[in-house]
Amino acid sequence: MPKKKWFKKNIANEAKKYNRRQKFKKESPGAYKAARVQNILDEVCSHMGSDRWTKLKLVKVSQKYTSLKKFRNEQKGAYLYSIKHGYRDEITKHMIREIKPHGYWNKDRCLLEAKKYSNRSDFMRKSSSAYNASLANKWVDDICIHMGSPADGYHHCVYAIINERKKMVYVGITRQLFNARIKQHKSSNNSSNSKAIIKLTDTRFIKLTEYLYEKKDIKTVETKWVKFYENKNYKILNSIKSLGGTGTSKRIHTDEIIFSEAKKYLRRADFKKGSPRIYDAAVSQRLLEKACSHMRGIASKNTWTKENCINFAKTCSSRKEFTRSKNGAYSSAMKNKWLDEIYKFLQPEKQFGTIDSKDHWLMADEIYDLWIKENKCGSWRMQAVTGFRSDKMIRDFKNGWIPQEDNEWKTWRKDNT
Repeated sequence: MPKKKWFKKNIANEAKKYNRRQKFKKESPGAYKAARVQNILDEVCSHMGSDRWTKLKLVKVSQKYTSLKKFRNEQKGAYLYSIKHGYRDEITKHMIREIKPHGYWNKDRCLLEAKKYSNRSDFMRKSSSAYNASLANKWVDDICIHMGSPADGYHHCVYAIINERKKMVYVGITRQLFNARIKQHKSSNNSSNSKAIIKLTDTRFIKLTEYLYEKKDIKTVETKWVKFYENKNYKILNSIKSLGGTGTSKRIHTDEIIFSEAKKYLRRADFKKGSPRIYDAAVSQRLLEKACSHMRGIASKNTWTKENCINFAKTCSSRKEFTRSKNGAYSSAMKNKWLDEIYKFLQPEKQFGTIDSKDHWLMADEIYDLWIKENKCGSWRMQAVTGFRSDKMIRDFKNGWIPQEDNEWKTWRKDNT
């Protein structure tokens, strides 16, 4: 198919299909690029709205929301822009902060919340505050008694492969995922007796129980279900001698797998979010405390006072170490606007550019002004204007860096001139 040629007329017609430049660029990159090269982009996009946030647009959008959480989730761009430019408190002051007061999650409230979920995994992920309160107060077993449990590689569930027309049934037990185990039965290398009915179109696959049974219980429970179907006059396909055996003796998540995965994280929250299935397995197998023993605990409320932040800062060798500590000190200092005072105890470590580009970074304020004058252009245009490449600097500009407002850069320039 020959490459389409773009002229002013068909570019304009293509542009009329879109109401935003970003959509025009994404959906019709050829026409967009041609418009830019032919220097008619502003003309063909004159009917489009602006993609840039302004304070007025932020106020207008924020008025549609009464919940800060909903605003943050549905208008991420607006929310981040409001933080970056200092408008957040002003434009969200009318919104409800959905933060529960200390002590809100008592046993009765946790029980009501738990009833919304059919298994602990969903409860843990979708209502972590209630789940953590239940865990801390040892209410979990009581309030989750109505729930099923997911596959954790340790507990077993019972299932049946049944054909009612032929009155045949195969009763199985597994700690694998139910669908994965059924897939093995359907495979060509299936060696179990279920193959007598597995290919029949009217054969059904039923998960009879949740993952409730430990290894010591499996023979008893499987035998119980076999007798259940015998009493209903079904032909049992299982070998009676083999009752209590499982299709695989391998746990999905062994102790080694759980401990190895947990070592990748420094916080339980990150472990739960990054590896939810293994975290679930650690909880079910009662290995969570041991797996997370190297992780930092949760700081009590009001731990990071101004005095404590300063004391911690004095133990850090640089600002970089302080900001990356991930223990709550930096977040608290930033939130309470103590950073300028705390930074007095820390030496700036930030370097700008390399040995070869150092001279350019010393002129970053002049280059920034030139970049603004050139309508915040890209690095290729800046190279044509300045005569040298400054890709990293231009990226920093686009990410909001303003040399004239960066005290670290001003200190660095002073020290290097």
